[in-house]
Amino acid sequence: MGSAEAECEAGHEQCGKAPPQLGSEAGQELCIAAKVKREHGQPKASPTVHLFPPSSDEITAKSKATLVCLLGDFYPGAADVVWKVDGAVKSSGVETTRPQRQQSNNKYMASSYLTLSAADWKSHETYTCEVTHDGKKIEKVLKRSECSS
Repeated sequence: MGSAEAECEAGHEQCGKAPPQLGSEAGQELCIAAKVKREHGQPKASPTVHLFPPSSDEITAKSKATLVCLLGDFYPGAADVVWKVDGAVKSSGVETTRPQRQQSNNKYMASSYLTLSAADWKSHETYTCEVTHDGKKIEKVLKRSECSS
């Protein structure tokens, strides 16, 4: 038995053996699954998503509008963000940060920004930040008419 097998067997003993009726291959699969779980460390977690409107100061002083979509507490650290304006995908004016690991809980956070002209902001009603993480979609919708700016 090689050192990798010995290590697996030792780890496997701690995790418990597969029932004898499953045979030794099943035991090896259980061992591999247990090792992967230990190496990757933590369960999957869907992101919390918050969508913030542009500030009225930015619209007035700079004639632009930046919407902010914050993603927090997700694992693993890969997520896709798509912005929609009145239901249509918007790719220009979008900037999304790479996910960063939070030291407090080893989960990830990221932000995405949609910057529009003030005129564009005022000419549309529905703004959507759509996040896909681990095959699941989370949507946050902002209606301009419900904002103070």
